[in-house]
Amino acid sequence: MTLFRSNVNSLARHHIEVVREYSPNLPRVTVQKHGVLQILVNLIQNAKKACEGSDLPDKRLILSVTFSPEEDRIRIDVHDSGVGIPSENLARIFTHGFTTRKNGHGFGLHSGARIAKELGGSLTAHSEGVGKGSTFTLEFPSQSVTKKPANVRCVPL
Repeated sequence: MTLFRSNVNSLARHHIEVVREYSPNLPRVTVQKHGVLQILVNLIQNAKKACEGSDLPDKRLILSVTFSPEEDRIRIDVHDSGVGIPSENLARIFTHGFTTRKNGHGFGLHSGARIAKELGGSLTAHSEGVGKGSTFTLEFPSQSVTKKPANVRCVPL
């Protein structure tokens, strides 16, 4: 995915290993490219900050992309080995204005969840708790590329 190009230097500077796990034979999909990129850039930046805040020596960001032909859905997981999320925050993490950062505004995850819903998908979060990293999952349907609306661009994942 090309979205890493803008983040590669920053991730390397902070000694965060990036692992890409892409399923073979991913289909071409019709998707609102801007919306998906907005979500993924936010998730990657959040993962970078979570890793920066961790005392663990091995900082890792794993991006995996899979396709379920049975469900006709694309799944993108952004997993980090960062600070993790307390269970009480998992229920509120997508609420407009919710943030745990001193200079945060609480719009990124809320906006991402809203965009995912507009795509016919979802954005979810999972963490085993503080110090155990987190995984954010974006899922959306794979749509036929034969008839594409004007505001939708077909992109290879």
